[in-house]
Amino acid sequence: MMMTPNQLLMPRRALAGAVLPLLGLAPLPARAARVFRFDQSQGRLEFSARHLMVLTSTGQFSRFSCELILDPERPETARVAVQVETGSITHAYPGAADLLRSAAYFDAERWPLARFSGNAAPGGRVEAFDLAGPLEMRGVRQPFTLQAKLARRRRDAATGAEIVDCTARGEISRTAFGMVADMAATGDRVQLAVSVSLVIG
Repeated sequence: MMMTPNQLLMPRRALAGAVLPLLGLAPLPARAARVFRFDQSQGRLEFSARHLMVLTSTGQFSRFSCELILDPERPETARVAVQVETGSITHAYPGAADLLRSAAYFDAERWPLARFSGNAAPGGRVEAFDLAGPLEMRGVRQPFTLQAKLARRRRDAATGAEIVDCTARGEISRTAFGMVADMAATGDRVQLAVSVSLVIG
């Protein structure tokens, strides 16, 4: 009689349950998906663009929120939802923040929020996986992908908590969202970068 896959696995599970305690080890408990919520107090959301093909300027959004659902055993099931206040731009160049809030760029008065919701693409692992979905900005929705990476794991010296430093990067075409001003001086491609520290235990 042919045994089913479950019947074949049962002796292995029983053997592991008997041997691991003898080695001073315990079977690892199954992990469930966890919900991580963070904002500008735990991370940074930056954007950068090229000017005249030689210079790069970088700004950031000082108010945003994100919810990440992640099962370390099944990173392909990860989901993320991000909301950004477009008027919260900060920039080192004088006058740049006001220009970027204007109708020619983010049009923050009319469209105060930008949103992204993504699902993990197949084939990823917990150390590196893609999140793909629609990015909505200025009333326009475009497909967008973030490449998420685990930068490092560390132990907080003060609290003893385990912390994971993560990064995520993506690129958009500003003209695809109707930002067509100053094309001779500023390139079309804009880089987005997120960095965050998550407390996992």
